[in-house]
Amino acid sequence: MNEAAPGTSQPGRRKQGTAKKSTAQLTGDYTSIRVPLPPASAFNKNRPPGLLLQAQLQHIHHAESARLPKEKRDGRRPEDIHTEAEAAAYIAAVTGILHPQGRKKSRARASR
Repeated sequence: MNEAAPGTSQPGRRKQGTAKKSTAQLTGDYTSIRVPLPPASAFNKNRPPGLLLQAQLQHIHHAESARLPKEKRDGRRPEDIHTEAEAAAYIAAVTGILHPQGRKKSRARASR
């Protein structure tokens, strides 16, 4: 069982402000989980979108219609999208319009 670090009330937690965020180290026991690479057949751009991807298309379409004026909308409807490639293109286009600043750039990790 993990013991609490001196000056803390929770096991395995450091006192707030004692370590730099960029150099935080794992303490105690941990389990490493290997995640296998997906097979090459996992993505097929010509395959019809599955139920999860169809639900994501509905959510993206709702966000687009709720947040953008008609002249800035992509114009495609989820029911007009028939392949994974079309779904990916639509999601990328709408995300680019809704988030023009792009994703936050991640800082380079310190070498160990």
